[in-house]
Amino acid sequence: MLKVVLPFYVASELLMATGVLTWASAFLEPVMNLFKLPPEAAAALTIGMFASLYAAAAVAAPLGMTPEQVTVLGLILGIAHALPVEGAIVRELVPQKHYQLVCLRLAVGLATGWVAAEILI
Repeated sequence: MLKVVLPFYVASELLMATGVLTWASAFLEPVMNLFKLPPEAAAALTIGMFASLYAAAAVAAPLGMTPEQVTVLGLILGIAHALPVEGAIVRELVPQKHYQLVCLRLAVGLATGWVAAEILI
């Protein structure tokens, strides 16, 4: 696990220190506002959806989010994590409906995160 977490943590610290993460996340700020998350959380959300929860945790750790924000991020990623990898597994099990199932996970994760943000934050 350390092989996954440490590189992502160091990379996110470097990107934050240089201002690259802040600059890049400005594009996704309107989307992140829907979930009441800081714009930099877009990096953790993206990494979690495409790589793993551990990598997302490593990227989110230096962001200084509140417990409520971490809960919203964790809820979204708990439902919609590692979509390419798990999509490939689903494709083997249900070849004709794997795109629909991946899209369903994404939609349910985002909708649940939005509802949680409205309630918690």
